Amino acid sequence: MIGNLLVSPDPAARGRTGTLVLLASALWTVPLWLVLDPPMADYPQQLALAAILRWYGDPSRGFQQLYEIVWTRPHSLFKLLTAGLAWIVPIHTAGKLVVAASLAAVGPASLALCRRAGRPGWYALAALALTYNYAFFWGFVDNLIAYPLVLAGLALAERRFEQPWKTSSWIQLAALTLAFYEVHLQFLLIFAGGVGWLALTRRPGWRRLAVWLSALLPGLALGVGVLAYASLRAPTGVITAYELRMRTAPTVMRGPVEKLVQIPNLLFGHSDGKEMALMALLVVLGVVVAASFASTAAPGPRPGWWFRTRFATLAAWLWLLYWILPELHGGFLIARRIVPMAALVTVIALPPPAPSRRRLALGLAAALVLVQLGLTTAGFLHFRREAAGARELLAATAPGESLAGLIFDRRSEYWPRYPVFLHFPAYYQVDKGGRLLFSFAELYQTPVRYRPGESREYTLVAWDEWSPRRFSYPRHGGQFRYFLAHGSRTEIERAFGPALRERGIRSAGNWSLIGR
Repeated sequence: MIGNLLVSPDPAARGRTGTLVLLASALWTVPLWLVLDPPMADYPQQLALAAILRWYGDPSRGFQQLYEIVWTRPHSLFKLLTAGLAWIVPIHTAGKLVVAASLAAVGPASLALCRRAGRPGWYALAALALTYNYAFFWGFVDNLIAYPLVLAGLALAERRFEQPWKTSSWIQLAALTLAFYEVHLQFLLIFAGGVGWLALTRRPGWRRLAVWLSALLPGLALGVGVLAYASLRAPTGVITAYELRMRTAPTVMRGPVEKLVQIPNLLFGHSDGKEMALMALLVVLGVVVAASFASTAAPGPRPGWWFRTRFATLAAWLWLLYWILPELHGGFLIARRIVPMAALVTVIALPPPAPSRRRLALGLAAALVLVQLGLTTAGFLHFRREAAGARELLAATAPGESLAGLIFDRRSEYWPRYPVFLHFPAYYQVDKGGRLLFSFAELYQTPVRYRPGESREYTLVAWDEWSPRRFSYPRHGGQFRYFLAHGSRTEIERAFGPALRERGIRSAGNWSLIGR
């Protein structure tokens, strides 16, 4: 078979590489366990949705009066996994376990694809270094789950195309494609396109190609149907007024220079030059490998050019999508989500280095991992000090009440590009239940929605989580028992005026809780 020409024949070396990748993957999650709450902007809201699923029937939390469960909504896997684990461990631990598993799974998933591509397994180390990226710090947990699922799915498709096609092959590929409905619909399209491309490059007959690709149809039909229903028609009662306002926001396009400049930050998450140092290491690794390219083809007939370059051309397709898609459309980031996925495939598509450069290339990959892990760990420890106090204040609140956030300072000093404190008020709902000013239940792609009339939509028109300075105590103060503020005392006094003394205020770290 063609694919067998590209697989390393040394079982001992493969075993050592596998052990190295698994150890690195486990160590890669250490920063998550050094902090009480990870520096992920949307993560508290995602955890709050999981809490609603977990304690939906708890009368002290009041979820059943506010929300309905909609099990058929997409993008629900993180919430379902976390809610299920929360029956066994505390929900904060459950959420971090799911995130940690998503990060660590990139290692073995990359390793599996490297082996199918005939690349050194230690290329998976460079892939690991790309996981603490912009999507992580934005808290796009669905994206984090999607990365290893796409890589493992491509490896599975490669293996099934190489072997005699069976009914079980069709079922496995169809089930995996359907799973992306619960992960992320954009990555459903990316995965289906990737599998289709890998199939085409093998140049099978039309009949065989049709059989292979038919396994993608159930997942695509479900995903496209949901997009058509929720995004195109947007019927009343399906899309909330809040999301409709988001979708009317202007589409944002970026020029090629702007897109090029932001790639280091999108891949490594850091700023202030740290991301450029990491990018330089990655580029040098690519140059060393490409300049010392060593062919692994066995003697005999060589496979066609399209097949030999199938991963490189797949990476090129993904990068092309990044350059042509809008930055922001319908209130959601589009093009940026593709960059880490494109980079992961690019790393795996790098040619094997010549034996004389193998140690240098491995050293560069190890340096990339160690530097990224060191910088990320330092940032998490810095964030732990900045975030201290919030959970202490929330622990003193009563359950089942209403709370709003006034997050005047949304960003961390270490990660100034990300609003990592924006949704910290959602931790009240995680621990105590009740109502928030803003909940992700306003969005379609969640398994939880407000009951009719329960959304504070009329308040969100005048003041939302992104605009704390539009808060007016005479107009909005009576709707909430508690306010969690992050910012200077001057900002808080300006927001509440004389009512601050009546309400009462407690402070811890950079946080303040105003309550009745």
